[in-house]
Amino acid sequence: MKILLIKPPLNPNLITASLYEPLGLEYLAASVKGYNVRILDMRIDQNLNKELLNFRPNLIGITAYTCDFNITKQILKEIKQFDKSIRTVVGGHHATFLPNDFVLPYVDAIFLGYADSTFPQYVNALGDPEQMRNIPSIGIIDKDKVFFTKKEISKPDLDILPLPDRSLTLKYQNNYHDSIRNQLTLLMTSRGCPFRCNFCACWKLMNGKYVTRTPESIILELKSLPMETDVVYFSDDNTFGNVGRMWKLSELIKKNNIKKKLQMYARADTIVKHQDLFEDLRSAGLQFITIGLESFQDKDLNDYNKKTSISTNNQAILILKKLDIHILAHFIVRPEYTIEDFDQLYKYVNENNLFRPAFPVLTPLPGTELYEETFNMFEITNFDFFDFAHSILPTKLDPKEFYRQLANLYIKSYSIWRYVKHRINRLFSLNKNKYFTNNTDGITIIKLLLVFIFSRAKIKKIRNSYLGIAHFLKRDVNYI
Repeated sequence: MKILLIKPPLNPNLITASLYEPLGLEYLAASVKGYNVRILDMRIDQNLNKELLNFRPNLIGITAYTCDFNITKQILKEIKQFDKSIRTVVGGHHATFLPNDFVLPYVDAIFLGYADSTFPQYVNALGDPEQMRNIPSIGIIDKDKVFFTKKEISKPDLDILPLPDRSLTLKYQNNYHDSIRNQLTLLMTSRGCPFRCNFCACWKLMNGKYVTRTPESIILELKSLPMETDVVYFSDDNTFGNVGRMWKLSELIKKNNIKKKLQMYARADTIVKHQDLFEDLRSAGLQFITIGLESFQDKDLNDYNKKTSISTNNQAILILKKLDIHILAHFIVRPEYTIEDFDQLYKYVNENNLFRPAFPVLTPLPGTELYEETFNMFEITNFDFFDFAHSILPTKLDPKEFYRQLANLYIKSYSIWRYVKHRINRLFSLNKNKYFTNNTDGITIIKLLLVFIFSRAKIKKIRNSYLGIAHFLKRDVNYI
C-alpha cells in the first residue's frame, strides 16, 4: 500500500517567519513503517498533482490546524477529483475539536486526538469494516453520514513510540528554520500540560493528562540526529512539568557529550523556582527559552488563568538574561487594547530588554474555554483568519487603528535603531539600569536585516488587515 501524508500550504494570513518540520506526520509515517510512505510538505512544494501522478497513493492523510481548514477541504476535494478510489483521512487540532466540519463527501475518516496508535490500526483494518469500528477515537464516513467510535484518551507510553521518520522530509530540511533563520530540528519529549490556561487547547488534547518521555529515551533520539543539526527545539506544551526529569536529562546530555544548542518552553514561575536547574541546563547547551509572558499587567494574567504574575515574569527575565539564555517572549494582544495599552506593552518589552517578542492576537481556538465563552461574540467566522494576526472578537479601537498599532509593535521591537541604541549604551556604560544586559536574545544587525527582508511584506499585511475584514462578518459566512 502507498500512503501519502500531507502538510497543507501555509495560510497566507500568518505572520510567522518560522517554518518547522511536520513532526506529527513524521511520527505517523514511523507508525506505518512497513508500507510505502511519503510526506508532501505543501508549504514548500505545492505541486500536489505531480505527486499524485508520480506516486499514485492508495491512502492520503492530511493534518490541519483551524486556520488550515479551508485549504485542507480544497486539497481533499482535489484528491477525490483526481481519483475517487483514494482513501482520504484527516486529523489534527481542528478535526479533534470540531470533527463534524470534516463530514464531507470527499473525506473517508476523521481522527480525533493523537493518532500514533489509531492510524496504524486504521491502515491495517482497511477492508474490514467490523474491525475498523473497534478503533477508538475515529469518525468513519459513509454516504455523508458519520459513525464516531468510542472516544478514548489514554496516557500513551511515549518511550515506546518509534522515532519520527525524518528521512521522509530530508529533501525539505534546509527550508526549516526559526524566525531569525536558525535551522533547527524538532524533538517531542512530553505531551499535555498540567496547567489550565483558558486560551489554550493543548491540555484538552490530552484531557488534562501530562505524560513524559524518560531522559534515556530523549538521549537516544538526540544521538540519532545528524551531526550538522545545530539547534534542537523541544516542541512540548510544557517541557518542565517534571523538574526531576530535567535534572536527569541535563546530567545525561553532559555525560554523553552531546553538543547541540537546545531550545525549550518554560513557564516563568518554573524558572524562578528552579533557577539552579536552568543554570545547569545552560552548561548542557540550553540556549533558547520560549516563554509565555502573555501581558504587561496582572489583570490579564488572571483573566487567562495563567497562575503567575508580572513580578514573577520580571524575575524570570532577569534570571535568563543573567544566564545568557536567549528569550523568545510571547505576549497576547487583547481585542480591547487601547492605544495606551499598545504603548505600555512596547514599553514593557523595551524596558526588559526583550529582543525577540511575538505578539499573537487573542484567538479563541476551538477546544479552548475561551472559544466556548466568546462564541456568540465572534465578528469573523472564516477560519482562514483564526491565525493569531486577526481579531476574531470586536476590537475596542477602530480596526484600522488596531492593526496599525499591532504592526508598529513589531516595527519598533525589531528596529535596527533600537538595537544600535542598546549596544551604544552598553559599550559606553550609559544608563546601566535601563540597558542592563549584553544579552540581546541572539539578535544581531545581520539577523535584524534578515527579519526585515523576510517579514516586511507580512508587517505590511498586518497594517492593512482591516481592509478585508468587512467581507467576513458573521452574517455573511456560515463556516461555524
